[in-house]
Amino acid sequence: MYSDACGEVIEILKDGSDLQEVLVIVQGGSKPERAYNYPGLYRKVRVGESVRLNTTAVKLGLGTGGRHFIIPGSIGSGGANCPGHIMKLRYTPWQFPVLAAEEDASPYHELLEEADILEGVPVVAAPLHSMLPGVILGFRNRWRTSRLAPRDPKITYIMTDGAALPIALSDLVRNLKEKKLLEMTITTGHAFGGDLETVSIPSALLTARKACKADLIIVALGPGIVGTGTAYGFSGIEQSWVIDISARLKGIPVAVPRISQADSRPRHLGISHHTLTILDLANCPCSVAISDLLPSEFKQNIINQMRERGLLQRHLIYATDDPPAVQLFQEAEIEVKTMGRGITDETAFFQSAIAAGVLAAETINSQASKLTRIR
Repeated sequence: MYSDACGEVIEILKDGSDLQEVLVIVQGGSKPERAYNYPGLYRKVRVGESVRLNTTAVKLGLGTGGRHFIIPGSIGSGGANCPGHIMKLRYTPWQFPVLAAEEDASPYHELLEEADILEGVPVVAAPLHSMLPGVILGFRNRWRTSRLAPRDPKITYIMTDGAALPIALSDLVRNLKEKKLLEMTITTGHAFGGDLETVSIPSALLTARKACKADLIIVALGPGIVGTGTAYGFSGIEQSWVIDISARLKGIPVAVPRISQADSRPRHLGISHHTLTILDLANCPCSVAISDLLPSEFKQNIINQMRERGLLQRHLIYATDDPPAVQLFQEAEIEVKTMGRGITDETAFFQSAIAAGVLAAETINSQASKLTRIR
């Protein structure tokens, strides 16, 4: 059940314009506990201020998102007037308006009014947020070495509402933008806080291409996915229709396989059942990269897993000659973890994200045909 409590802010740990991380003393408690506040919903909080907290996640002992959240209505009015009329968190006490890219008042409305084609841009569907930097680094590396254009690529990330709703929760996105590795973000559905807002995933894809002029579009959930251990009960399953929508809009869908050598759960060892299910549900063929840097026996086991599901015939599976993940992440000075494991602990996972980025770059001008197809 939903649970809440009163508390007092005793320290501001992070004081960003889109996210505050604070220490609070919860009423009845004695030790400081961490809480998040989203200033964009109302305003910033100050030390010494009394607040009301949603304490549900902490009581459940959750990992990502396992913090208290300051309830906006508890800290008084604030926020600026918005010219938009599209509501996020609709029909809840915390609904608020944004200016969606599709709206009449948006400078992109006319551009999007009749838009219906992605013009062959690669669209990478990633089921985990931690795959984002690997895809970007792999794509940028191949873009540069292949000299696809005499400029840096324009990369847009679309965050869906399958996991965390506020993009402000992602330190990863903040870091990538600060390093100028990621140019634009779009939050779609009930996700919010991106450079642009859209109503739906198809519209987000078209906005990325038409308004952001993206050379690469990445569609992924935010932090904090939901999984149940059942075949279809995981939030990343939405990537199956991202693949289909991208293909129907004449983009080039590329799926990032979730691959692990270190996960203790058998359903995620090798190629995860999540990826197998996503690829099985997708009606349109997509491209999938299997890195040549994976150990040969491990790589063959992954291929066998895909063959058993009949996926080698339905999708375009390629062996890719991608650069080592550890090297690229070190050069970019990016630290990232998946399920608590870093790059040296879970190299296969991050290498697969790099390979997907490389493959996405190879699809431009039909260069993927030069790669070895796995059948």
